[in-house]
Amino acid sequence: MPFSAHRIAGKRVALLVNAVILLAACTNPAAAVETADRESVTNHDLAVGETVFTTTCLSCHDKGEYGAPRPDSASDWEERLKQNQDTLARHAINGHSQMPPKGGFFDLSDAEVEAAVAYVADRSQKIIIALKEKKRKTRCHPINNPNACSDKELEDVMTLHMLWLLLGNPEN
Repeated sequence: MPFSAHRIAGKRVALLVNAVILLAACTNPAAAVETADRESVTNHDLAVGETVFTTTCLSCHDKGEYGAPRPDSASDWEERLKQNQDTLARHAINGHSQMPPKGGFFDLSDAEVEAAVAYVADRSQKIIIALKEKKRKTRCHPINNPNACSDKELEDVMTLHMLWLLLGNPEN
């Protein structure tokens, strides 16, 4: 009987230790910053941001005037997006480099400018991710560029090809 009581107490200690580890993992400062940055994008109305960006900001950003990052240029935004969202918003509100405060549209509220920054950051991140995925997919081609394929990718292609040869063309 004492052995059983010890096993139960041991399980409770293990549960307590696991809970402490889980709590420590949840309070990771880096994870909190990443979560806060994601929340700052979702706290802004991206539809308002899109309207503000397309009706005001594009007057310079569309052509890249005065060094303004163009909305569809991943290379223009990739380095900027490594900055904190609050820094980008502060630059847009207060002006930065050749950009005047609020892009010269002084009637915009800070919240509207922040929403525009959130919109363009969200949009640019999606473009960058899509371009990286496209680049990754075009690099590997089992026939034209097999050296760029991982062993797993080549193995998958070979397996499918062997099945096709063994089972025949399903269209016939």
